[in-house]
Amino acid sequence: MQAIGPSAPARPRELFPVIALGLIAVIVGLSAATLGPLGLMPVFGSLFLALVLTRPQYGIALFLSTFLMAYPASLQGVGYLTINNVLGGIFGIMLIYKVYRDADWWFIRTPEIQLLVFVSFAYFLSNELNAPDPHMVSLLGPGFYFAEGLRTFVNRVAFTLFFIVYIRTPAHLRMVYLLAVGFMVFTALTGVQGVLGGGGLKGYRAYTGSTELVAGKAGIIRAAGNPNRLAMFAILAISGMWYLSQYLRIPGVRYVSILTISVLSLAVFMTASRSGLLGLITCALAIVIDEGVEIRRLLSFALAGALVVILVVQFVPSKSLERITNLPGTEGAQTGVGSASLERRQYIWELAAEMFRENPVLGVGMGNWATWRFIKDPGYSTGQPHNSYVLTLIEGGIFALGGFLALLWRTWRNLRFAEAYVSVPGSPLADLSWIVKSAKVSLVVLIFFSMFADLWNLVIIFMLIGTSVVVRRLVEDSQARQAVAY
Repeated sequence: MQAIGPSAPARPRELFPVIALGLIAVIVGLSAATLGPLGLMPVFGSLFLALVLTRPQYGIALFLSTFLMAYPASLQGVGYLTINNVLGGIFGIMLIYKVYRDADWWFIRTPEIQLLVFVSFAYFLSNELNAPDPHMVSLLGPGFYFAEGLRTFVNRVAFTLFFIVYIRTPAHLRMVYLLAVGFMVFTALTGVQGVLGGGGLKGYRAYTGSTELVAGKAGIIRAAGNPNRLAMFAILAISGMWYLSQYLRIPGVRYVSILTISVLSLAVFMTASRSGLLGLITCALAIVIDEGVEIRRLLSFALAGALVVILVVQFVPSKSLERITNLPGTEGAQTGVGSASLERRQYIWELAAEMFRENPVLGVGMGNWATWRFIKDPGYSTGQPHNSYVLTLIEGGIFALGGFLALLWRTWRNLRFAEAYVSVPGSPLADLSWIVKSAKVSLVVLIFFSMFADLWNLVIIFMLIGTSVVVRRLVEDSQARQAVAY
């Protein structure tokens, strides 16, 4: 037995966190008292920098949120001084120091990074050689040239590089993936709330309006202002929620997930997006094929389906139902709600074919579709082709399209390689199985949606590329440790 006596004095190392917390509290209090709210900015900036330097994975999570979340106007920054660019600068300096310290350029040898650099170079050449005449662009008026351009794409490439370097453990990957799924779920629910509140695009289609984002409303995925993209994010969230519920196997979680998936499916119907409906069917088929036929899963699907039918009948406007069921090849597609959209897309593809014949090798330059279409279209329209394959071919030529297709193939192979390992009973990385399966289905959905929307500049596809690289590296490291052990 141990005698009860005076407790041992605390060692200096144990007191350090307490002292540090006390000093921070004093600094924050004095700054607020003497300088007002603005005095807190340097303090929180210093804490933010310390967090990123000591826990880079949290910085990557914050980096991801800058792409997904519309921050309040007061936090968005001015010009190039944004949270996104500040984080990129910090991670760039950290990476340079890491390479100097370790003398290891392993990420340069990663095929995915090499392909991204190749695509970036292809876009650079097309911008330099085939971009519209600057004088002609200036005559179109101020603010016309609004395309995201090559700078945004390079920003996404940098994010992918930082992702694969600083997301190093299964815990890091789970945190980031859960964050992305959470944002997508919240965004879909926001769209549903808008329609139920009497709003929506044209009064009946679910979307997260761009005017709200300009006003600085927080918590909404900026790229989901388009109903078709909102439907896609809802479907990607369905994939994440389904596999997470299958992994957790906690009593009650399955029913909560079924309810959430049903509401996410409702969001797809509320967007009145035909590509969304086809994407939802694609996601369901991919899950069934991946999971196989099992009574428990079939019952879950049946319960979710019944809930979706009830919710759709109860809440989806009749105009949305009419539009979403006017699929190509049906009579409604010719004369019903949304028929004009199909006619416009057919006309856009004819313009795209003409533009491709003029610049088949390098394209017209990233972000230049709108300008070239405005010049060539008798109606002076700037609408996008709503097809990622076509847009990449027109703006980057055959080299950029080939690079992207190779990236998608590499991502698929990485996920399949990891799945074969994490799905084995007793695998050290079994807790990543739901992420790998969800990412695989999400990739299938993205490849499908790419035929109906311009998606290859969205951060989600770059996150999936990074996720595939990270899980493959984790699997290879685990296999190497097991080989040494045996």
